[in-house]
Amino acid sequence: MSLLALLKQKDILNVLFAVFMFSFGFGIILPLLPFYSISFGATPFELGLLTATFAFMSLVFSPIFGKISDKVGRKKVLGLGAGGFIVAYVIFAFANSLQMLFIARAIEGICAAAMFPSAVSLLSDFSDEKNRGAMMSLMSMAFSLGFILGPAFGGIASSFSIQGAFLLAALLALLNSASIFLFLKEPQEKEESKGIVEKEMGFLAHIKSRTLLLFIATFMLSFMIGSLEATFALFTSEKFGFGSGQVGVVFTYIGILIFFGQMVSAKLLLKHKETSLIKVGFLLNSTGFLGIFFAPDMITLGLTLALMVFGNALCFPSVISLITKKAHAKRGTILGLNSSFQSLGQLIGPIFSGFLFGLGHIFSFAGVWGALIVFLMVFAGFEYLNKRF
Repeated sequence: MSLLALLKQKDILNVLFAVFMFSFGFGIILPLLPFYSISFGATPFELGLLTATFAFMSLVFSPIFGKISDKVGRKKVLGLGAGGFIVAYVIFAFANSLQMLFIARAIEGICAAAMFPSAVSLLSDFSDEKNRGAMMSLMSMAFSLGFILGPAFGGIASSFSIQGAFLLAALLALLNSASIFLFLKEPQEKEESKGIVEKEMGFLAHIKSRTLLLFIATFMLSFMIGSLEATFALFTSEKFGFGSGQVGVVFTYIGILIFFGQMVSAKLLLKHKETSLIKVGFLLNSTGFLGIFFAPDMITLGLTLALMVFGNALCFPSVISLITKKAHAKRGTILGLNSSFQSLGQLIGPIFSGFLFGLGHIFSFAGVWGALIVFLMVFAGFEYLNKRF
């Protein structure tokens, strides 16, 4: 089935719209939050903790909401997750202390943990195995489109009122939640094997299974992104003299790259094996990540970022596609577990990279690059030994 044919399905469009609205609202506050936090006296270390709070809460609650979505339905969990962002953004808007920002950030993490496994599960239920990789690419495209537009709207809104920007994000969250409950249809759960349910409900079963390698792939991708988020602004400020405005432009550029990268990867997933795309993707993103350090000018920096982003565009939907194909039963539980690995990467990446960055800029970039290359070698080795997915 072509991408156009998938987009003609109303239920799929409704889920993609929910993802877009979440990303758009989240994008509005993304460039504002560091400066907003500093206005409450936050130190650089506290800014790191604020980022880690989101990741930690997502890590804890993703498997919980995955199980809940399997029991009560994906639509309810998705809608409640979207509605929870209203609370978070309102707290941001009327915060009078740094502690309130931490509370709002924690609520954001919990709500994201509710939304993502549910959205992926819904898209998986609305598709078959053959089209699942393309479906995951469409989800990434919807997210990246919101990520492109959100920061731009946030910048405009904050020029009038930072509080107004947060309230705009809250309004979008309200519209998103209402749209989910009013227009999204809960799919009928597919027939599944009881024995496989018990296998896939257990974490220890996955520690001994090949699915663990896919979870680690998710961890590594998030680890790399978290590492870059922790050091990119400081690195470009020192090397190229970037300020917040230039960093914001780079985020928009990255969002555009993600969008078009997912368009390409969606087509590639219809023609090529996921394992092949994962290997090529890790080769590209690791090369691009290390290239950021050696970039002598902004043009080269843009090229290395493009290389990294395109590698990620190949990896993310391919990994999710393989996981959903293996999750023959209780898919929400498995995707919740995968989201936990993603959150763990977002939690550890900034700490790892920030520590090495303090020792020397090259150590940060080389350390992450080395970790990516080691994983690529392990992944390729498993396939070579015929332990295929």
